[in-house]
Amino acid sequence: MIRAILLDVDGTLTRDRSTEALDPEAIEAIQETVGKYVIGLVTGNALIVTQALARYIGLPRGSPLIAENGCILEYGGEQYELCEDLGLREVALRLIKIIPGLKPTYQFNYRRFDITLWAPRDPRELVSIVNEELRKIGLADKVRVSHSGYALHLQPPSSSKAIAVKRLCEVMSIPCSEVAYVGDSDTDVDVMDVVGYGVAVSNAVDELKRRARIVLPRPSGKGVAYFLKYYLPKISPKEHQ
Repeated sequence: MIRAILLDVDGTLTRDRSTEALDPEAIEAIQETVGKYVIGLVTGNALIVTQALARYIGLPRGSPLIAENGCILEYGGEQYELCEDLGLREVALRLIKIIPGLKPTYQFNYRRFDITLWAPRDPRELVSIVNEELRKIGLADKVRVSHSGYALHLQPPSSSKAIAVKRLCEVMSIPCSEVAYVGDSDTDVDVMDVVGYGVAVSNAVDELKRRARIVLPRPSGKGVAYFLKYYLPKISPKEHQ
């Protein structure tokens, strides 16, 4: 039985993993499913961006939202901070002065824990360069560096979507075994071991597809639409208010 559905955003609700444009089929399917299940967003985006997305997608006020890759949880109007504030914005500003071409993203000033930067470089190369500079200034052990394909992330080592989803289940009083989670990237992998129904879109990273309980036949937003319209009624036919 599924009572709640959590959806990653970038690469999952978008048209594909290289654009920020939302897939209209996914949005339509979400709007048709609202009211039958609790639906929430889990993303690396800033909370204010996540709140706006939820509003325009059509989720009810108070719906579960997890932002900054698990550092901030919001549900029922209450907010929970799950990461330590390590002052990573100041670290980011130091890196911007050191690494040519490195710039803050448009969300930079709205983020508290997980800070995002961008540069016109190969993601793996950029992560390697940033890690080396952090090593030089003695911060390599205090900052986790990753790249979502959309931006470079400077994260507290404690940040985790999986930990945030566990906390959300407690707050909602819904067993995680009755939660479905749809994702596409490395940041979603650990969540597969937390929820009862881990779901990967067809263009997800290989490790996510290996760990998922369900691998959808369609990519990104079209995969979400397929799951909500055709797969979900088969595995959880009863509607939940």
